Amino acid sequence: MSGAVTDPAAPPRRRAPTHWLAQVVPGSVPGVDRLPDRAEVVVVGGGVAGVSAAYWLARMGAGVLLLESRRLGWGATGRNAGIMLAGQSPLEDPALLREVLAEEGIEAEYEEPGHLALARTPAIRERMDQEVAARPATAPPLRVLDPAECEELLGLRIAPDFLGGRWLPGGAVVHPACFLYGIARAAVRRGALVATQTPVLSAGPAPRGDGVRVTTARGTVRARHLVLACSARSPLLRRRMGRAVTPVRGQVLATRPMRRVFRVGLAVDWGTLYWRQAADGAVVLGGYRNLDPAGETGTRETLHPRIQEALERFLPQAFPGLGPVVVARRWAGIMDETADGRPVVGRWPDDSGVWVSAGFGGHGLPPALGVARALAAALVRDGAPEGMDRLDPARFKEFLR
Repeated sequence: MSGAVTDPAAPPRRRAPTHWLAQVVPGSVPGVDRLPDRAEVVVVGGGVAGVSAAYWLARMGAGVLLLESRRLGWGATGRNAGIMLAGQSPLEDPALLREVLAEEGIEAEYEEPGHLALARTPAIRERMDQEVAARPATAPPLRVLDPAECEELLGLRIAPDFLGGRWLPGGAVVHPACFLYGIARAAVRRGALVATQTPVLSAGPAPRGDGVRVTTARGTVRARHLVLACSARSPLLRRRMGRAVTPVRGQVLATRPMRRVFRVGLAVDWGTLYWRQAADGAVVLGGYRNLDPAGETGTRETLHPRIQEALERFLPQAFPGLGPVVVARRWAGIMDETADGRPVVGRWPDDSGVWVSAGFGGHGLPPALGVARALAAALVRDGAPEGMDRLDPARFKEFLR
């Protein structure tokens, strides 16, 4: 017996598919009834990359139209666990996030409770020790804890196969849908136009070199610039991107609200599993893609029964004494991975009016605002994004021949 059961009262699949999307109102972001004939910039994609780009473009005075084929956050942004582990790049500075949340009055349940990654093998534990030893003094604090210290930190008994963990005191969590919708409302207040339920059918050079023509199910828009920020679906509009960006699937579940047991963000190894407890008490848990990496490829948001069953068994097995948990929702999300593991952000080679922001591989929340600000500034001045040389799409030129 796994210790977890599926809630018979779980909502039908036709409703909001995730724990996060069920808690936001689509109509809370004003949309346009009719598409404009022209826009200075068209952004395709209503996830955190696209919405953040629209926000900064509007804030910098550009006329921007955001197009989303379904509802905002329907893709990866609304399907993750809401864990934000900022790296050492200035583009992932948590101070910028805190600043924007405060300035725009956005309540997104943002906290910095810390993050603990449990090590399950000696090799992972050794890598954690090496990471801490090599960490620059200027980097955020990082420690390796032994099993007893992990139990003390969590206030829970952990299974004996865990060999300690990697403790990042600055690890943060956020309600991803509230964050996204808050940024979207701020973008609209600053002049951005938003059109949801608006699939883009094609995009290409406009006649006579007049920028870019974007054809949608609701009409055609001409723009000076086009920003593709539709994650793994970007190659559908720029087919040559298909060799640079690959869609992979991740499985997630959410429990019914339970007593507060996890006060920090958690993971196993380097993200084999990841989870956190939301403000309402639900635990959002995802991962185990390693059980079938070949099968978990593609753009269909389908559930994988074997992986879902493994996720269901994990919490009671990892934390003896936790007791049974009840699964309320299950979902899958599509991530976009690049050939070299780095995002692809900037002007697309050989397309003067096309820009791209994709390939974040399921780690788009921490850098979203910083990357979008740099991209928007580059687009407004018609230059290259500062501080993002390693993300330049030009590195994939060999794929375009």
